[in-house]
Amino acid sequence: MEFLWILLAAIALLFLNRLIFTHLLRPTEGSLPVFAVLPVTGDAEGLEQTLRHLDWLRREKFSRFTILVVDAGLTPDGRSTVQAFGRRDSTLLFCPAEDVSLILKRKDDHGYFSL
Repeated sequence: MEFLWILLAAIALLFLNRLIFTHLLRPTEGSLPVFAVLPVTGDAEGLEQTLRHLDWLRREKFSRFTILVVDAGLTPDGRSTVQAFGRRDSTLLFCPAEDVSLILKRKDDHGYFSL
C-alpha cells in the first residue's frame, strides 16, 4: 500500500514539475520578437533535424519565434534543400548572410520582423 502512495506522489510531482516548467518557458504577450537564426553551410547537413526540433518547440507552445536560415556558404544542392523546406513551411525565412540585418530591422503587419 505504501508503494502505491509513493508511486502516486511521484507521478503527481512529475506532472506538477512539467506544468511549472512549461509555464516558465512560455513567452508573455507583448514580448519582443524572437528569432532562431541558423547559419547553414555546404549541403545543409543537419538542417532537417534542427528544423524538426524547432518545430516541436513551436507546436508544444514552449516558445514563439521566427526561424531565419542564413546562407553562410551553401552549395547549389544546399540552397535547393533550404528552398524545399521553405515550400513546406511558409513562415521559414531564408536570406544570404549580407541581408540578415535588413530582415531583423523590418516589421510587417503582424508585429513580427521579416523581409
